Amino acid sequence: MAAGQLPILEFDHPEFQPGRNTTVRRGRRWHGVGHARIRWADGSLSAPLRLVTELRPFRSLQSHDLAREHDPACRTPEGLLVVLQRLYPGFSPEEDVTLCHFDLP
Repeated sequence: MAAGQLPILEFDHPEFQPGRNTTVRRGRRWHGVGHARIRWADGSLSAPLRLVTELRPFRSLQSHDLAREHDPACRTPEGLLVVLQRLYPGFSPEEDVTLCHFDLP
């Protein structure tokens, strides 16, 4: 697939750490997606990045699952829930989420 056709991960709070990062998305849309690009804060796109995804019930998440969350506010289930409910009105902790893991230099 050409880089221009890759899906783009958009971020409300584009803060990242070197190495492994995780972002949590509502539902199944991102599950199984193997590569994507990131839209940086300045609007530019990253080079294609390999994604490793996990489909999980939100209620099963623990802090260690979120230790590499790119957004510090989302590194606990309680903090993540607050952010997801703001980003996805109506989000319920009974829903499934997809954890997308990617590596940055």
